[in-house]
Amino acid sequence: MVAIVALAGVAVPSASAVKPVAHRHPRLHALAHAFINVTLPGAGFLADYADILPEEGEKYEIKLVHGHTGEMIDVVYRVGDTYIPEALDQLNTFLRDTHNEQVNQYDPRTFDVLHTMLARLGKTGAVIDVLSGYRSQETNDELRASGTTNAAEHSQHIVAKAVDLRVDGVPAPLVRDAALSLNAGGVGYYPRSQFVHVDVGPVRTWTYTPHAAHRHSHRTRHAHHA
Repeated sequence: MVAIVALAGVAVPSASAVKPVAHRHPRLHALAHAFINVTLPGAGFLADYADILPEEGEKYEIKLVHGHTGEMIDVVYRVGDTYIPEALDQLNTFLRDTHNEQVNQYDPRTFDVLHTMLARLGKTGAVIDVLSGYRSQETNDELRASGTTNAAEHSQHIVAKAVDLRVDGVPAPLVRDAALSLNAGGVGYYPRSQFVHVDVGPVRTWTYTPHAAHRHSHRTRHAHHA
């Protein structure tokens, strides 16, 4: 079930008879038609290691490759409403802090968001290129002190709820829009490096431009917990 391996004559009505027509913003109109109508799965539960896992039910598979380690994982992490403990363990290890090898327990909803994001893109078999997964407090503090990244003080990476990523063959702005359409957490877009931050923390969005005078967020003017 689990394997790791290296998407002519017209009568004109009078002004009083004309009803106002609401026009949608072009980008919102495009978003409404760009993605496959797939919704996030409902709440799941984590089976015990000794439990007999379900043989029937939708299988949720995810494929990740890590740019820093060169590792790749292809795993079914959920069947129906049941999260598979061994699969989650493997994903936790895969998404470890590569600076110090520390491992944390990921919120499994993160994988549901990634899986559904790909489904909305029509790319369920695509490989997600992971740039950053779990980040220990120590590593986050070091990155903030270096001034070379946009690591937030209260980053969702620290609590194992975030992934910075690209999707093979899909432009980053489209990946961002697919993630935004789920309304399931934070989505950040980094146009200079062409990657997207996705998390299952508070719903918010931002675009990060290093030399901009201000960083914009739709929900807050302060730290956006990247």
